[in-house]
Amino acid sequence: MRPSDRLWSSLVISAVAIGALAVPVAAAVGTSVYASGRARIEQQPNVYSQWSGTVSATPGVSVDGIFGAKATTGSRKDVTWTMNGISRTEPMTAHFDARPGETITVWTDEAGDQVPPPPQTSIAAVDGIAAAITLYSATILSTHVTLSAAGSLIRWYNDRAWEKEWSSKAPPLA
Repeated sequence: MRPSDRLWSSLVISAVAIGALAVPVAAAVGTSVYASGRARIEQQPNVYSQWSGTVSATPGVSVDGIFGAKATTGSRKDVTWTMNGISRTEPMTAHFDARPGETITVWTDEAGDQVPPPPQTSIAAVDGIAAAITLYSATILSTHVTLSAAGSLIRWYNDRAWEKEWSSKAPPLA
């Protein structure tokens, strides 16, 4: 057995070990991303305030999407709500079915400016899973690239060694 074969065997064993160890590491990172994201999302309702607003009778403006396409999720409508005794009317994106006089939820920050509603905590789970998959995939990809490069170099070295060995044993051409 050549030393290069021993090196290749060691590299393959190391790659398998790295792949096996990457699973719990990726799971730990995914769990950490989920826990921090969930804590951040759960804190937003404590920072933001929720108010009941009424859709005004003034017509809203349709929201343009990418490349000027009309959005399918909502349109800008004037909404009136009372916050700390002060009545406010501002345009906000509401569902197309929201009719004048209907009550919708308005979220504001400490300064009274509109903010989007807090995301669902399931978003944190998706982020955690995505982080774990990304980390594991990056680990496997980098291990694969390293193993492929090492394999190419070892094959090149072995081919050169075989060529040198066979050329020293072969009789000269007449």
